[in-house]
Amino acid sequence: MNSSKKILIASMLSVLALLGGALIYFTLEYLSFVAQGEAPPTSETIHQIGLIVLVVTMLAGMPSVGMGAYVMYIGSKIRVTSQWPPAGMGFTSKTPVMLGARGNVVGLLTMGFGGTLVVVGLLLPLLGWRMVNVLFPDL
Repeated sequence: MNSSKKILIASMLSVLALLGGALIYFTLEYLSFVAQGEAPPTSETIHQIGLIVLVVTMLAGMPSVGMGAYVMYIGSKIRVTSQWPPAGMGFTSKTPVMLGARGNVVGLLTMGFGGTLVVVGLLLPLLGWRMVNVLFPDL
């Protein structure tokens, strides 16, 4: 990997870490502001907390759906060519190649893993919403 790709990856990871830290900080500040009073939370604040949990779980699930779609694409490419690694993936010439039935099995397993990632990414917001409904049944 050349140095420009390393710098790009490092900068992307640092920006994502910074944004994640800011999201956690502002969420905790908001929740401490809401829970500051001695009176029990109103249904409006509970609804806002539920929406925050839903948005955070949706944002957490989106990368999983994207990665799952890409992995399913790679798996379909493996199945069409019946070869692992598929042509054009950038592997070195020394990489052993699986052809025929073994390549198809690898392609099916890769597509299954990608499908699992997509399903998990889509179910994560539902799980978050269900968790809020269990914790706050009067919502």
